[in-house]
Amino acid sequence: MKTNDVLRKIVRESGRSAISISQEIGRRPNYVSSLLHSGSIPSCETFATIAAACGAELQVVKDGEVMVLDGWDTDKE
Repeated sequence: MKTNDVLRKIVRESGRSAISISQEIGRRPNYVSSLLHSGSIPSCETFATIAAACGAELQVVKDGEVMVLDGWDTDKE
């Protein structure tokens, strides 16, 4: 599955708007929507951060070992 197709699927299945996800990860309100419509591919860290905001996780599996990518810290204190 192509990266942009996965991104579109996790956003759609999260039941959240692209605007609310963008705001949660500290980006401009149209950031996620722009990714979905332009076909741009975010970095692995940004993808993992969007996935987490959608209730998903980005994993790498090698020789049966599952490694979860954390993304970047979205806490703003």
